[in-house]
Amino acid sequence: MDPMTLPPDPSSPATPAPADAVSPTPAPGDGTKPGTAVPPATAPEEAPPVLVRADGRRLHVEGLRAVSPLLIRARYLAGIPGYLIALLAVAGAIVAAVLTGWWWLGLTALLPAILAGQGLALTPRRVRAIGYLEGPEELVVASGVMFRSVETVPYGRVQSVTIDEGPVDRRFGLAQLTVTTASDGADVTLPGLPRDEAERLRVMLTERGVELMAAL
Repeated sequence: MDPMTLPPDPSSPATPAPADAVSPTPAPGDGTKPGTAVPPATAPEEAPPVLVRADGRRLHVEGLRAVSPLLIRARYLAGIPGYLIALLAVAGAIVAAVLTGWWWLGLTALLPAILAGQGLALTPRRVRAIGYLEGPEELVVASGVMFRSVETVPYGRVQSVTIDEGPVDRRFGLAQLTVTTASDGADVTLPGLPRDEAERLRVMLTERGVELMAAL
C-alpha cells in the first residue's frame, strides 16, 4: 500500500533556505542576473613609476632619469655675459657699417648673432637630453643633441667622486657631480642635479666602489 503524502500545512512557518544558496540581490542597473555569484571587489593595481624619458629611444638607453629642469634657467643666467658681448658686437658692426659706408662690415654681425641665437634656442633641448641611470654594476650618463654621448662608469673603476657648486648653481639649489675613473684619469660629469640627489649619488658610488674593490 502506497504511503499517502499529506499537503503542507499553510499555518506552519516555511523552512529558510541555507545561507550559501542565496545569491546577493543585485543592485538595479548593474547588469548582474539574479542567482549569479558576484566576485569580490579587488583594489586597482598601482602603476609602477615611469622613469623612461620621452626621448629614451633616441638615447638608446631605457630608464634614464632627467636632471633638474632648473638647469635651463641656470644656464640662461650664466650665459648673460656672453649674450651681452654678442649684442655689443652686433651693434658695433652695424654702427661701423653705417658710419663708414662699407656695407660688408655689417656681415660681421652675423657670427655673434648666430652664436647667441643657437645658445638661446638649443639650451632647453640640451638640458632635456642629459640623463643618467644607476645600473646594477655601472652608472650610465647620456648627453648631447646633435653629437650624442653615452658614457658608462663601472662602479669598480671609480677612483673619486666630487660635487661642485658655482654661484649660479647654488642659487637654484643645483650641483654638478664629477666621477674620476681608473681609465687614464678620465672624468665623467653630470650637471643639473639637485643637491640632495648629488650627495646621494656620491655616497652610493663611493660605497659600491669600495665594496667591489674589497671583493677582488
